[in-house]
Amino acid sequence: MNGLSPRALISATALAASLATALPLTGALPSPLAAAAVSLTCNSTGATYTLDSAGKLNRTTMADPAVGNALPASSTIDTTWTGYGHMLAGPGGTFYGIKSDGLYYSHRISSGNTWDVHHRKISTSFAQFRAADRIDDITIDRGGYIWTLSGETNDLRWWRYDATADEFVAGSGKIVDMGWNYDAVYAGDLGVIYGRDATDGKLYRSRYDYTSQRWIERHVLESAADWSDTKFMPSYGGDTLFRVKGGGSVVHYRFDEDTSDWPVYNKQVEASGWAGYVSVSAAPDACRLNVNHTPAITTPVKQEAYAPTSVMQASDGKLEFAYTDGSGRLVHGRTDPADINGAQWTVISSLADAFTGAPSLSEHADGRVVVTAHSTAGSVWQRNQTAVGSADWGNWINLAGAMQQHPVTGKTPTGLMTQFALDANGRPWYRIQQRANVDFLGWMPLSGTGFTGPLTAITVRDGIQLFGRKADGTLSTALFKAAGTLSAWTGMGAQAIDGTPSVVVYPGYRLRVFATDPSGNVVTTSQAAEGGAYGAWATVAGVTAQGSPSAVVSPLTGLTEVVVRGTDGIINNTGETTQGSGVWRAWKPVGTEESATEPTAFPYTSPAGPTWAYTFRTADNQTRIYQVQQTSSLSAMRAAADAPDFKGSKLTAPPAK
Repeated sequence: MNGLSPRALISATALAASLATALPLTGALPSPLAAAAVSLTCNSTGATYTLDSAGKLNRTTMADPAVGNALPASSTIDTTWTGYGHMLAGPGGTFYGIKSDGLYYSHRISSGNTWDVHHRKISTSFAQFRAADRIDDITIDRGGYIWTLSGETNDLRWWRYDATADEFVAGSGKIVDMGWNYDAVYAGDLGVIYGRDATDGKLYRSRYDYTSQRWIERHVLESAADWSDTKFMPSYGGDTLFRVKGGGSVVHYRFDEDTSDWPVYNKQVEASGWAGYVSVSAAPDACRLNVNHTPAITTPVKQEAYAPTSVMQASDGKLEFAYTDGSGRLVHGRTDPADINGAQWTVISSLADAFTGAPSLSEHADGRVVVTAHSTAGSVWQRNQTAVGSADWGNWINLAGAMQQHPVTGKTPTGLMTQFALDANGRPWYRIQQRANVDFLGWMPLSGTGFTGPLTAITVRDGIQLFGRKADGTLSTALFKAAGTLSAWTGMGAQAIDGTPSVVVYPGYRLRVFATDPSGNVVTTSQAAEGGAYGAWATVAGVTAQGSPSAVVSPLTGLTEVVVRGTDGIINNTGETTQGSGVWRAWKPVGTEESATEPTAFPYTSPAGPTWAYTFRTADNQTRIYQVQQTSSLSAMRAAADAPDFKGSKLTAPPAK
C-alpha cells in the first residue's frame, strides 16, 4: 500500500476530510499518557519458526531474546504445510496458516511434540495476505490478536480466534482505526503495533488497549532510519523485533517505552541464509512487558436517582425518550406527536449493568435510533434500533472507555455520530463512526485535562463545538473536526457555573450559552459572530434555580425560550422579549406540579406544524410533557412581553420492572 507518513497526514487531513469523509482520523495523537515504569520478563529462549517452499515447518530457539543471540540449526517439526503462502506463530503453541481458500488454525503440544488441532479451517477470508506484497499487512501480537491492514482507507482491524468455541470473539473484524497509510505493520507486544512509512521507511509505534478500547498512543515516530529493507519482522513480545532483511541477514531490536529508546538496536544475529523462506515467525509470548495500560475507575460512577430525560424527534416523526432511574434501569419511550399521551415505555437494559446519568439519543443516517448510556462501572454502552420505526432493538454494544463522566453524542456536519466522554483525570476522549450506519473506531484522546461533569456537544458549520466545565467551575470551549483535530480550548470568562450548560444555535451559527451559577442564578453569554468571542455573562434574574436550565429557539416565534426548575420543584419559563435582544421576560412558574428532574426543552413537529415543549419526571418517575400553546400567527399578534401558555400532559406510566 502506498501512503503519506503520519506526520505528513496531519497537514493533509483538512483536504482529505473535505474530499472523503471516509478518512476521519489521521495524524498523531496528543502526547502519550503517563504510565508506570515498564519492566521486561523473558523466557530463557524464544522459539523461532520458518516455513520453506517444500511445506516443512521448522523450529529453532534464540537464547535470551531480550538481548538477541545467534540461532542454532533448526529442526523440522511438521511436513504438511504445503500450499500455505504465509504462516504466523501465535502464543501458546498456536499457528495460523493462510491458503488460497482462507485461514487455518493449528495447535502444537510442545511437551509431546504432537498436534491436537491440525489445519482446522476457521475462515474463508484472509487469502489476500498470502501474496508477497501483502504478507506485511498482517501480524499477530502476544495476546493472539491478529491485526490486518486493508481497504481503500487503510483500515486497521483485529481478530482473535477462540479455539474452544471454534469462533472469533466479539469485536473481531471491526475497524478500530483508519488512515494507517503504511506499507507494513508489525506487532511488538500485546496491543503494540509498529507501522512502516511507505515513502521513507521510518517506523512508528502505536498502542491499543483492548479492555477500554482506547488508543493509548498512536503514530509516534520511534525510528527515523529506513526500515524498507525488511522481508519479515516477527516479534518475541516485549517490544522485540526479529528483522529478516532482503539479503537474508537477521538483525535484532528491542524498544524501551520508558525511555523511548532502543537498548538493542540493529544487532546482527545471522549473517545470511534467511531470505528464501516462505514465512518467518516467532513465539510472540516469549517476552512480555510488565505493564497494564487498562485504565481503572478509581471512584465508582455515582448512581443518579433523577437524571434528566433525553428527547429527540426521529426521522419517522416519533418522539423518542430515554432516561435512567434510581435503580439503574434504562427506560426508553416512544410516542406519536398526534397522540402524545399514548407513549409506549420499555426497559431496554438488563440486570447485567446498572446505568446512570442522562442517556444520549441520536440517529443513524438511515434513520435508526441509537441510545448510548453510561454504566456505573464506567463503560459506555450503545443499542441500535433494528429498523426505522421498529419496537425492537439490536444487542447491546460495549463501547468500553472506562469513563468517569457520562458520554454525550454529537454529530459532525456530514452526519457521523461521535461520542465524547471524560476519564478519571478529566481528560476528554472521543470515538467516531468509521462511516455512516456502522460501528465506531477506538477511543482517541483529545487535548485538555481537569474537566468535570459531562461535556456538551453542539453541531456547527465546521464541526462539533465542545463545552466543558473546569474544576473551578468556569467554562472552556473548543472546536472538534471529523478529521480528529481539536482547536485550542478557550476560556469563557471568570463566571463559575454548576451542572451542565445548555446551548442554542442561531442562524449563521452564532451560539448562546445558558447555565446556573453556584448561587442558583441563571446566567447567559453569547457570540456576536460565528466563531467569535463570547460577551460578558449576564444574569437572567428573577428565579433561584435548582439544577441546570434548558433552552430552545422557538420554531413558532424565533424567540429563545428557557425553562428551569425552581427550589420549590416548580418549572419556570422565560424568553426573549424580541428576537436576539438578550432582554428577558419575567420568569413565570408553569403549573403547580413539582418536578424531580431538571426539565428538557425540545423542538419538534406536530400535525399542526413546528412547535416546542419541555418534559420532566415526577418523584415516582411519571413523565410529564408541557406543550406550548401558540401558533405562528397568534404569536405575531401578542405583545412581546407575554409569556406562552402551556398544556400539560401526563404520559402513560413506565413499566414497574
